[in-house]
Amino acid sequence: MKKLFLLAFVLFAGLTAQAQEDWKDQKIIFDRVYSLATDLGEQTDKVAAAGNVISVITAKGTISVQKKLDPSKPKNLNHYEYHLLTTTGKDILLDKMNAERVIETFQAKLLKLKTSLAENQDADVESILKDLFN
Repeated sequence: MKKLFLLAFVLFAGLTAQAQEDWKDQKIIFDRVYSLATDLGEQTDKVAAAGNVISVITAKGTISVQKKLDPSKPKNLNHYEYHLLTTTGKDILLDKMNAERVIETFQAKLLKLKTSLAENQDADVESILKDLFN
């Protein structure tokens, strides 16, 4: 019985360590997307990043993803939870799979916006140069 308990404990400890590692990876990805949103926020009023919240402003309202310390875990573990927020007041606590999906979607949309802004800037510069030398 002791061996079974010990085996179960070791297995649980391994799963717990893996879960913490997965959430740590999620934090790293969120931080990269947050940095991207911060940069884009300087170029457009459609994106904002402040206080661990990334917001995208659309015609239908604002959609945000928030990272905050999980109050149910010891602070020294730095375990975060992720929330999907809307202007209508929805606050959805995301499980790991949905957190990944939401953050990846934000990343994809922000990268697309970054490309679009760069292309628009290139077109604007080209237009100004043509006007300047014609």
